[in-house]
Amino acid sequence: MNHFEKASSLAWLIVSLAIIAGSSTYSFGTWSRPGPAFLPLWCGIIMAVFSATIYIQATLKSRKEARAKEKVSFLPSRWPKLVAVLVVLCAYALLIESLGFLAITFITMLALLKLVEQTKGWTALTEAVLATLTSYAVFELWLKVPMPKGFWPGLFY
Repeated sequence: MNHFEKASSLAWLIVSLAIIAGSSTYSFGTWSRPGPAFLPLWCGIIMAVFSATIYIQATLKSRKEARAKEKVSFLPSRWPKLVAVLVVLCAYALLIESLGFLAITFITMLALLKLVEQTKGWTALTEAVLATLTSYAVFELWLKVPMPKGFWPGLFY
């Protein structure tokens, strides 16, 4: 993992430097009246600090700890969960038109929380309801994106 942490932090450092360089072509403005470069410049600086910190932490890890983490394979222990997520997401894509956005989103969230995360019953149910209602509020009510209604349009909409 040490190698991957270094590579990803360097990639994000390059992205943040590009953001800083790109924002330098615009006016910074003042603290009371920020210009168009204010937000991108500070986002780039914060990203650079975080990615540099992660790179330094990854570099300072001991060789023994890094080798032990690289020997642990990702796939054998998590392979069933990966397959379960792929099956649930494919079912979501195939059934969203027929069942409708609200129903299939609730079922998908419940399945992911129970199968993959193995969340307790009431917790999974509560989180699935909250995620479904939040996504409905964001997409249907706020952004006005028409979502598939399924075969029961008068029941939920």
